[in-house]
Amino acid sequence: MLNEFWSVLKSGTDIRGVAVEGAGFDVNLTDETVKAIVNGFVLWLSKKTGKTGPELKISVGRDSRISGPHIAELTKAELLRVGALVVDCDLCSTPAMFMTTVELACDGAIQITASHHPYYRNGLKFFTREGGLEGANITDILTFAQDGKKLAPMAGGSIVENSYMSYYAGNLREFIKEQINDKNDYHHPLKGFRIVVDAGNGVGGFYASEVLEALGADIRGSQFLEPDGMFPNHIPNPEDAKAMESICAAVKAFGADFGVIFDTDVDRCGAVDAQGKEINRNRLVALAAAIALENQKGSMVVTDSITSSGLKEFIEKKLGGKHLRFKRGYKNVIDEAIRQNENGVPCPLAIETSGHAAMQENYFLDDGAYLVTKIIIKAAQLRMEGKTLDSLIADLKEPAESKEIRIGITEKDFRAYGEKVIDDLKAYAAKQKDFIVAEDNYEGIRVSFDKKNGDGWFLLRLSVHDPIMPLNIESDSEGGVEKIYAKIKPFLEKCDGLSTSAKKAAAEKKAAEKKAAEEKAAAEKKAAEEKAAAEEKAAAEKKAAEEKAAAEEKAAAEKKAAEEKAAAERAAAERAAAEKAAAEKAAAEKAAAEKAAAEKAAAEKAAAEKAAAEKKAAEKKAAEEKAAEEKAAAEKKAAEEKAAAEKAAAEEKTAEKKPAAKKRTTKKAKATEKTDEKADDTEKKETTAKKTTRKTTKKKS
Repeated sequence: MLNEFWSVLKSGTDIRGVAVEGAGFDVNLTDETVKAIVNGFVLWLSKKTGKTGPELKISVGRDSRISGPHIAELTKAELLRVGALVVDCDLCSTPAMFMTTVELACDGAIQITASHHPYYRNGLKFFTREGGLEGANITDILTFAQDGKKLAPMAGGSIVENSYMSYYAGNLREFIKEQINDKNDYHHPLKGFRIVVDAGNGVGGFYASEVLEALGADIRGSQFLEPDGMFPNHIPNPEDAKAMESICAAVKAFGADFGVIFDTDVDRCGAVDAQGKEINRNRLVALAAAIALENQKGSMVVTDSITSSGLKEFIEKKLGGKHLRFKRGYKNVIDEAIRQNENGVPCPLAIETSGHAAMQENYFLDDGAYLVTKIIIKAAQLRMEGKTLDSLIADLKEPAESKEIRIGITEKDFRAYGEKVIDDLKAYAAKQKDFIVAEDNYEGIRVSFDKKNGDGWFLLRLSVHDPIMPLNIESDSEGGVEKIYAKIKPFLEKCDGLSTSAKKAAAEKKAAEKKAAEEKAAAEKKAAEEKAAAEEKAAAEKKAAEEKAAAEEKAAAEKKAAEEKAAAERAAAERAAAEKAAAEKAAAEKAAAEKAAAEKAAAEKAAAEKAAAEKKAAEKKAAEEKAAEEKAAAEKKAAEEKAAAEKAAAEEKTAEKKPAAKKRTTKKAKATEKTDEKADDTEKKETTAKKTTRKTTKKKS
């Protein structure tokens, strides 16, 4: 069983606590508490899936509140400790975190958020593929945390960053284009629409820029789109009066066709029509029901318990559907719609007057952006027919008056006391003749009154999370609310544990009168000083955060500049080195070329000189050979002339001798003649051989 510390952290199906100091509350969502809760979830998920730490894949996201980044780091560190694969989605809407279990196949998802609560609070919300966890699951997780139970450390953990919101926004864009199917401009079906988005400085700003503007819508009148965890403009809550006044004024100022407002983590929404009138609470439920039942006549719409009588009539008579007025609490409404479908009753929509809406076609996920998308698609389709959204809910009867009184419970065990008050009121109502107790009521007690006694109803119930009993009163007649309140007031004043108790009020009045006026003034002064101090501290913390962010941004810029400068200097040095190397290479190539040219010139000169010398030697040799030939020819000629002379002399001498010797002489002369002819042939052959030798020598040269 949970002790007081841990039970306070349970908020229905979520875990919430104080995470920031200085707001006048003790911090209970400490570092050690966060670690224990994360380990409790991992242990619970391990048991549910049958997987060990290293087999688990878990996504982590957060909204814009100031404690989110620190809690996210603590969460990721504990997941790494058990060896899990962590998908870090950073800033993310709560519906998108559920979708990581569908589209990224994560075993579980952790969203760090506290919905519309003040900046100093935060919490953890968990999902599996089956949806958000039930209250009993949260109790199990907190019990593990309280008892210090967790998985043993294991190696292998890793983190993967994933900008999932961009993918999620892309899915919404494609859905809008497909559903409108504009034949003239398929990719810009919202061209001509003027839509104002108020994100309240939560994480819903993406819807304006990444969805609407990307599809052609004019979003210039939008406001508070930048995430700021101090929520400086208004509480990001579609049920907050100041927030709704702000978006209504923005729609009127811009002359918009439609206005959208989200809570911090975008699981809820509200809307504003072109006249600057709220489409909220009963009107929002009626509009969503008209869209959901368009092609599903006879199907059921499940709502929370505080819807109007006019809404029930609108759903059942105008739309032809069935209306189940169930309990307050979005998870109660969703679970009942799922149960109805499982029992064979078609139920396409589960919706709370707070703005939580879940459609069967979208995993019964309470997604503010998805509901707004469905409304905008319908608005575009109606525009093609020359109609507006107002035409869908023109027949909705709205109350003349309505009021919610939040009555505090002063008893420590507020839940037990609240349940006793309701039981006592049921008994009291049964004895009143003008009290008509509703039979189809699933939460608290709902009592109706005829026209004479107030023309309306009241519902008293116990808050899902807080020590409060909300009293909702609605009337179809002016002055009816006060008339109905007057009928229940005597009963409430008798309840000592309620802040409306007459006995308690008298005691407080007596104590207040006993105190001096100066004490009251001192208390007011002290309260003012504390408020001023808190505001000053908050401003200082915001300024410090801004200065830190600016310093980090400056440091990042300086680091980037230094890196760019170093890169530039490195590039310049590399370029200079390359240029020097190129110059040296060019010089070396030039020197080598000049050397080669010189060597070539020297070789050519040497070859020319050698050729000249060889030519001169050949010419000299040829001249010598010619001279020798001429000399030989001269000698030969002289020899021939001498021989001829000698022959002639001999012939003369022979002629003088006796004729007897003529025959002998003739024979001898013939022999001499043959000898001379033979000598001539030999000389000719020798001359020819010499000429041949000279020709061969010249060729070789």
